[in-house]
Amino acid sequence: MLSPAANAEVAFAAIDAGADAVYIGGPAFGARAKAGNNMADIGKVAAYAHRYGARCFLTLNTLVYESEMAEALQVARQAYEAGVDALIIQDMGLLEAGLPPMELHASTQCHIASPEKARFLEKAGFRRLVLARELSIREIDRIASSVQCEIECFVHGALCVSYSGQCYMGCHMNGRSGNRGECSQACRLSYDLADAQGRILQKGRYLLSMKDLNAEEHVADLLQAGVSCLKIEGRLKDAAYVKNVTAYYRRKIDKVLQGMPGLEPLSQGHVHAGFEPDLQKGFHRPYTSFNLSGKREKWVVPSTPKAVGEEVGQVSSAKASLPGYGGLCLQARLKPGVRLLPGDGLCYLDREGVLQGSVLERVAGKSCGDEVSLFLSWSGKEGNLPEGKAMLYRNRNQAFEKELQDSSCERKIGLRIVFDADASCFRMEDEYGFEASLPVDVSSLSEARQEDTAKAGFLRQLSKLGGTAYSLLSFSYHGSPVYFMPSSLLNDYRRKLVSCMDRCREMAFDPRISGKNVPGTTGQGQEEDTGDGLRPESLFPLYRWNVANSWAARFYQRRGLPLDVSAFELQKESGQLQGKRLLMVCKHCIRFQLGQCLKGDKGNEWYLYHGRDKFVLRFDCRNCRMEVWSA
Repeated sequence: MLSPAANAEVAFAAIDAGADAVYIGGPAFGARAKAGNNMADIGKVAAYAHRYGARCFLTLNTLVYESEMAEALQVARQAYEAGVDALIIQDMGLLEAGLPPMELHASTQCHIASPEKARFLEKAGFRRLVLARELSIREIDRIASSVQCEIECFVHGALCVSYSGQCYMGCHMNGRSGNRGECSQACRLSYDLADAQGRILQKGRYLLSMKDLNAEEHVADLLQAGVSCLKIEGRLKDAAYVKNVTAYYRRKIDKVLQGMPGLEPLSQGHVHAGFEPDLQKGFHRPYTSFNLSGKREKWVVPSTPKAVGEEVGQVSSAKASLPGYGGLCLQARLKPGVRLLPGDGLCYLDREGVLQGSVLERVAGKSCGDEVSLFLSWSGKEGNLPEGKAMLYRNRNQAFEKELQDSSCERKIGLRIVFDADASCFRMEDEYGFEASLPVDVSSLSEARQEDTAKAGFLRQLSKLGGTAYSLLSFSYHGSPVYFMPSSLLNDYRRKLVSCMDRCREMAFDPRISGKNVPGTTGQGQEEDTGDGLRPESLFPLYRWNVANSWAARFYQRRGLPLDVSAFELQKESGQLQGKRLLMVCKHCIRFQLGQCLKGDKGNEWYLYHGRDKFVLRFDCRNCRMEVWSA
């Protein structure tokens, strides 16, 4: 399981909650420009991860312009020196320009959606492929079966409506490109929809705003299909969110692995969560498993792009501005087991289908599976009231948020410690076989008057491992005589023992020391790869090549795929874009969403409007996808 980390604090929380690896952005060139970190912090994250046999990946997955390549390579070298385990990249120019000897992962921005593309990238030197999000489990299985490298898939979090790495809508509208780490979330905007005759079909609706991915029911299917890493989205999320989701999937994955002999977690340690993880209580839009089942569903929420949270009940009636109370009073029947508290955030769809939300100020009634009166702060209008029987949602659970903040996850590795009086040393071994020893100066120690009491003192002080990565499985005293050791001295040795085992484990999993790093995949000294005679369209079946520098062009040219520097972003900046341009290809289809699927025929164009921006919708029914073009 791979968890996101906005910063070092979130990374530590994710590792404590059971992440096998974390992915984090460096000072530049990460696909979330607002989630950058300095290398000193990233080095600390890598060392902490290695303590548990976990790993740290750096996101270097934006397109790199010609003038930026030297800086990008410097970030990569710093990541290597910091002990980072792998680079996640999109720009193939990095492979040509001279990366340090690091493991490389092909970002989901590479749009890996076919066995041909997967084999192409594996042959180029990638150790892991992060597959496109819109694939079904059957398609994932086909790709995984075609390569020897590791396969990674998203399992939870926000979804892009566009094919992975192929969205140019934001760049077209405002110059902000997701491929450059500046996604403006054009898919979360409201649009008017018109048919070919100009008739308005939908007005002010969020027609491209996807639900959030939740693939918990498909964990076993994904592992059986050959996926080796399940990825959680959310590099802009806080520690509480990441801790909750990571702990939840840790439990889910471990339970699945119990029934799959031969598979085991990729990291070590046992997680003890100080709370009950719950995906429904945390931040989320309505959930979907997207296309994993291969069955088309309605994946968009046209009413709102916001998080509605968990369903808590149903509104019976609503009244505003009651005598003596200027807010909103809802009569509602709560679901069994639901308890609302002042400070919770509640929301509902009003009579115009718009999401409205407010803070709960007071509850009158039992507030647990019964009819209650809910008093909310409110300054709306009559049309903002909900209809009777409208669903009521809680998008902020104050009690759960406080529980997350106050509770911590502990991740522990069992440790056996022996004091060997004959050899004058402590010996220790953890449950995974790592060993270390620490010499003891016994010349200053005296023999114990009461041997059992002295041994009990050893056990008592050595057991105090709170705040460390370890728990004491056993202590034994070997040899003679039995020494008396003061508590202060035992505490000092305990700290040294922990430090010694920390260092032993960190070195074992440090890619610079363990030899787990692979040769760099630069063009120097490697065989020419002709691409096996495959046509460009069989590898990249879409319209655009993300080639933003001469190194990337050379990467493809050496493989028999002649390309110029033609990234959409560069053409936008230079004013070269002329005529209609394909901005987005989507598995989601607005026609299907509205119940007007053409079922195999190619239909008329429809149009989207947002302010002064106009877009053309074309429906490729043969391939069951929708295209968004500039007008």
